[in-house]
Amino acid sequence: MDGGTGGESSDDGEMLHTVIALGYCGGSSVRGMEEIMADFDGEAFIRRFNAVWEAHDIDGITDMFTDDVVFEASFGSEAWGERAVGRTAARELAASVFERVPDLHFEEIRHYVTAEFAVVESVTTGTPNGGKPYEVHLVDLLTIRDGRIAAKRSYRKGRI
Repeated sequence: MDGGTGGESSDDGEMLHTVIALGYCGGSSVRGMEEIMADFDGEAFIRRFNAVWEAHDIDGITDMFTDDVVFEASFGSEAWGERAVGRTAARELAASVFERVPDLHFEEIRHYVTAEFAVVESVTTGTPNGGKPYEVHLVDLLTIRDGRIAAKRSYRKGRI
């Protein structure tokens, strides 16, 4: 890389993605990051993530979580929404999402995934119990550890 300013070759672009990933991941070595990424199929991970949420598959969702997962739903009384810490609590929160909005549907717009972080942007539609149908954009920020979700923070556009 030419002093961090980028360059025109594809090698510079690949290195820039590695540098960005390393910066986000707290400075892992390049060799360590390459080993992690070699064993991780990000596209398969995102396909599975989208499939279990779209199917309302609570067991499949829970299987993707680490034991100490932090799940922040995009709704709730706090600034971060509703938070669940730990696999059991996250399972209960995920189940409550589908109980509140039984026809919840996700349609991915785009995603970005590395072995340690993913962003999934979707259009979500549904009708909350006793409410009106809605359509909003949702972004899930996923912290990934050892191929599982260590944190799922969801953000959505609000309609005013």
